[in-house]
Amino acid sequence: MNTFLPSLLFLPFLGIASGTYPSAEYLAPFWASDTMYNESVLMVSDQGAPASASLLFPPIAIRSVRNAGLDTVFREGVDWEFSNGRLVLPPGSKAASLTSADMYPATEVPGWVQPRTGGGFVLFQEGHYFHDRQLAVTYTHARDLWRGPITKTATANLPNSLAKLAKGSPFKIVLLGNSITAGYNASGFTGAPPFMPSYAGLVAENLKAHYASAITLKNAAVAGKDAAWGAANAHTLVTIEHPDLAILSFGMNDGAKGVPADTFLTHIKAIMADVKAGNPSVEFILIAPTVANPEVSWHGDQTVYRPKLQTLAGSGVELVDMTGVHQELLKHKSFRDMTGNNVNHPNDFLQRWYAQEVSGLLIESAPPASARSREPGIAFPRLDVPGKGEKVKVDGRVEPLPLRARSPLLSR
Repeated sequence: MNTFLPSLLFLPFLGIASGTYPSAEYLAPFWASDTMYNESVLMVSDQGAPASASLLFPPIAIRSVRNAGLDTVFREGVDWEFSNGRLVLPPGSKAASLTSADMYPATEVPGWVQPRTGGGFVLFQEGHYFHDRQLAVTYTHARDLWRGPITKTATANLPNSLAKLAKGSPFKIVLLGNSITAGYNASGFTGAPPFMPSYAGLVAENLKAHYASAITLKNAAVAGKDAAWGAANAHTLVTIEHPDLAILSFGMNDGAKGVPADTFLTHIKAIMADVKAGNPSVEFILIAPTVANPEVSWHGDQTVYRPKLQTLAGSGVELVDMTGVHQELLKHKSFRDMTGNNVNHPNDFLQRWYAQEVSGLLIESAPPASARSREPGIAFPRLDVPGKGEKVKVDGRVEPLPLRARSPLLSR
């Protein structure tokens, strides 16, 4: 395994400040560009072969390969190369990597593994463990290669929200969901560079960049919860806030528990009915869940909820199909490339997909002049941290590991 060694080239040289994320690039839709910024990969060596990973699109030119913290740049031909359609780490590379033996430990170590379907174990860790070992790749590619779901401005289904934003009126968003919506494992949530907020924080920042409205964001998501919990707590967490827009994102935990699709739909309808009784003009964005690691028991019925949620789309209700987005991504990349814990939580890259798909319903695709003129790397407030702008209710949060924390399973 490669150790973490300092590079001779640092990001201030490239005009990107250490410990920040390039906000304008992160808020631009993936599907509307010819440049991929900081796509995440986890470099893994199998059977002694050089560690490698695939990219989402065939690259025309790779502009940079960095650590996920974005404060170290690795050198082409020394730390990485692109060969046979894959990013590869040559011998002596200072970039982080794992081995297949690391990813599939032979023995159980409490807190570090999950049972693997069919026998054995799968590496698992919360905090920023996987983030610290992933790389971020920026490259150019041909346009119009994305074949997964995209969102467009919801003029027909979210007219109230769009009208308030267009007028610059105060706009309040409340989110209800599970750990993914709470922010696990965005780097800002775990306290690791580049401190990117959760998708909720990114959406709020995007709205602020495009509209004059004062955006109020309350994130009432709680880790480990399902739609039944949402129905039982919607009134106290959402309804009394009288939001203009409610974003509901359940399904990961429901799927792991095997909750039937019709039961799930009943719970979502109950949440919506309660919130709407408190504010008849409220509108909703429903998010169909991403999928869990197919190698662990957590992988269940997450995909069955999308068709049920689709039946609710219409006047006042829009759907974000993250199930379809994740399924399309997995045709080209490994689950480990986009995960924060190797079980069910997204990393920064996948949190960005959530943010861009939600933003696509509320914002035209073209970035605003203010965003285009920003210098990359400007630091924004961490909106996913409890404060005046957002309240995050989480239970059982795992303290992040130190930067160089190592698994007892992994070789030095």
